[in-house]
Amino acid sequence: MRHRTLVIVEDDLPFTQALTGLVEELGYQVVATADSGQGAIRVVHEHRPDVVLMDIKLMGGDGVGAAITIRESSEVPIVFCTSYANDGAIRAAVQAVGNAALIGKPFDDAKLAELLANAVKNAPDE
Repeated sequence: MRHRTLVIVEDDLPFTQALTGLVEELGYQVVATADSGQGAIRVVHEHRPDVVLMDIKLMGGDGVGAAITIRESSEVPIVFCTSYANDGAIRAAVQAVGNAALIGKPFDDAKLAELLANAVKNAPDE
């Protein structure tokens, strides 16, 4: 069985490393990481992952803006992981992206595992 591929978009390097270890333990293959919105757009277009795990606040931009651009060419599921999960405007923006979920930092590992599994299970074929 092939590993599901995943891109991590996070500008906090230690957190990126921790996320990488966690999702690899869950059976995902991290094919790329990015720390900016532009980097996210580039690596998602280049690697075509099964799912993207993305922060909202990034260096030189934001994850929602990057996701909107990604949506122009891909319906890849995006799981936003942010400290701002309780902000109503953030929740509305994530919902508007479509095919996206939101989890707050700090998060429960089991909840993240469930969100990622549901994202790839319900992903449209591209």
